[in-house]
Amino acid sequence: MGFTTLSACSSDQGDKPVDEQRTGTLSLPLRTVSNTGKLYFLRNAFFQIQNFDTGDFQVVSTEDGFPDSGELVVRISSGFQQVTLLDGWFLERFDLSGGGEGSGGTTGSAGAPDGGGIGNAPSEGGASTDPTDPPQFGGEGPVEPPTAGKGAGGSTSTGGGGPIGQPGTGEIIDSRFARLMTEFTPQTQSFFLSPQGDAFVSYQFRVGTDVPIFNVGNLHLSFNVDDVPACIPPDGTTRVERVLLETNQAAVGTVSIREVFNALATNGGKAADPDLVFNEIYDSFASAPGQIPEAQHCGDETTNGQPSLNGFRIDCDRAEVEHVNQMDEFGATAFVNRLDLAPVSGAHCGQQRMIFAARNRPRSLMILEAQIPNPHPEQGIEGCRPLAQFWLDQNNISDPFERGQRLRQAFLFGGAKGLEEFPAFYTAENLTVGSGQIRLNTFNSGPWTLREFKLALDGQNLTALPFPVSESPPGALWDENSGLAQGEACRESFLSGMDGLLTNDRSLMSFVVDSACKDAESRNDFSQDYASQLSNSPNFQAQIEAKLAAVKSPLTAFDVANRARFAGSCIGCHQESMGSFLGDGVPGPPFADFPQVLEFTVSCADNPTQQCFQTSQGLKEVFLPGRLNALANTFGGGVVPNPCDGGGGGGTAGSGTGGTFGMGGAPTTAGTGPTTGGKGMIPDFPEKPEPTPAPVIDIELPSADVPVAQLQEEDQEIREEYGDVTISGKSALSTH
Repeated sequence: MGFTTLSACSSDQGDKPVDEQRTGTLSLPLRTVSNTGKLYFLRNAFFQIQNFDTGDFQVVSTEDGFPDSGELVVRISSGFQQVTLLDGWFLERFDLSGGGEGSGGTTGSAGAPDGGGIGNAPSEGGASTDPTDPPQFGGEGPVEPPTAGKGAGGSTSTGGGGPIGQPGTGEIIDSRFARLMTEFTPQTQSFFLSPQGDAFVSYQFRVGTDVPIFNVGNLHLSFNVDDVPACIPPDGTTRVERVLLETNQAAVGTVSIREVFNALATNGGKAADPDLVFNEIYDSFASAPGQIPEAQHCGDETTNGQPSLNGFRIDCDRAEVEHVNQMDEFGATAFVNRLDLAPVSGAHCGQQRMIFAARNRPRSLMILEAQIPNPHPEQGIEGCRPLAQFWLDQNNISDPFERGQRLRQAFLFGGAKGLEEFPAFYTAENLTVGSGQIRLNTFNSGPWTLREFKLALDGQNLTALPFPVSESPPGALWDENSGLAQGEACRESFLSGMDGLLTNDRSLMSFVVDSACKDAESRNDFSQDYASQLSNSPNFQAQIEAKLAAVKSPLTAFDVANRARFAGSCIGCHQESMGSFLGDGVPGPPFADFPQVLEFTVSCADNPTQQCFQTSQGLKEVFLPGRLNALANTFGGGVVPNPCDGGGGGGTAGSGTGGTFGMGGAPTTAGTGPTTGGKGMIPDFPEKPEPTPAPVIDIELPSADVPVAQLQEEDQEIREEYGDVTISGKSALSTH
């Protein structure tokens, strides 16, 4: 697979004017070479880029570039933007191994090569008087893209002749034969470009069995061509979009956010006010008294006279308060199965989540992450098997509405078929200290921020408490000269937490830190760019390097910092670490946008006639394969790998005895079992020994009057009772 990414971006702002510092670079590479040796050029491609903050838009075109440089560079403003690939593009292909005769054609006024060119009727490539005629190749074009023909005003070309790369001298493939695969990349996409920063948007097409991928980032646009024939998953394949991440619009539409908050307020015999709980979450962005005086507000805690949470800075009076009394403006975008977060002990059965997004601007997303109690702790992790089977059964249900109804029953009411002994997922006790949480991903005010909440009791009333975000330490803690009182103790915690970063499997990386080290919010202002802060800490660098040397790791201290941002900080896992080097040949995964699940729909992977909410490349390529590994390794042969997937959980080929089940790629010879990255079969497990009972831990709603520092300590103490690792191999203290 040939792949090109060209960037004219510089992080050195120097003495640039402020307006220029607030821009990024649009770099449009125009060519790529496929793995079969064919050279592809993107021609006549026009991109309309609109800035949501200002409403301004501009149109840039590949025709503004130069064939010899193969690159178009344009400065664009920073901020939240939308890019649309306009109609009229086509590809030009050259065979570098030789090719036919001919001198090629000329270029028409519309920018499309006329030789072998495009007309509006099949006769001689000329213009048709019938406006309803579809575009046709010149000449008597066959079903497949021809290599010869005549265009109006152009000469005859047989393709392959003439100078390589000269417009009009290659084989012309118009958009009828290069389908935009909107199930992967919609024609219109959104992205956020930070000042001097990076953003990625992808376009993927199919030309017969070729798959050109156009990847816009920073904004860079590059593309590759995969000449491997298209892969169609066979019947019975386990589809992650059904068993791990349900985003089908018909399925998620079976549950409203109002029903969720009703369930939280009433399940377990409570009689709380669902509107009050929702509104308290968004009113917490305001300073007291806000719109709900009895709620907790930003600035109720201060440090050195400044608003804080857990001793760290927090922004107050942001525009998120606009969402108070707007519960019904939110719609569901995903059901998420995080059984992979279950500890090996079976102390609980991981998390079950739903994501909701505001239907209108400004953007705000809420994810409710319920931790599910094990109904049979005496069976250990086997007590969670019905939950795994429930999701696996979803694979065989083609009707998304039926899948959604089953999930609705399980999330809101409990007792779904196959889960008769599991109460409703959404109870207040499943979203509190020691269990789950509610997280927000918002951009009502700049910068983009992520915050966390736990449910508690205010007297007899259910309430939402702002809580420090896991596992996101402020970047200043990496700076040994910052003067923060928590600094020395937290850096000791970082040295312990880095053990979870030494794996090269990105789906398994974790960075768990002490509760006193967790930030008030995770902000997209590079305040959690840990490598930058570490550069001011030679002594701490030396400590990290010494620990790496002791375990013979090839990583550097800065690799550890970059991995901590990716695996630990919320903003790092939501795009800010994209493109960063994680060490030992491991890159940060690509993300098209800040959310992992976007509010925009595309054609569903399992049924292109249906609409699904778009998911990030990081989910598809890294996290979902890793989570499927955990199900396969723990619960056996109910998982059938998709032969069309690759990556095996986002890691490299594994080694050693056994290894883990992989989703694609070539199996390694080291070890005796399937390895990460290997396609392999589901292993046959020996007869299971008698289960080890799981620890029984009763979760109760705490009082909202208890200081957050004490609640954090209680949260950590409870999690330490769950055991050491999850069924995926991450720390059992990890919550994401």
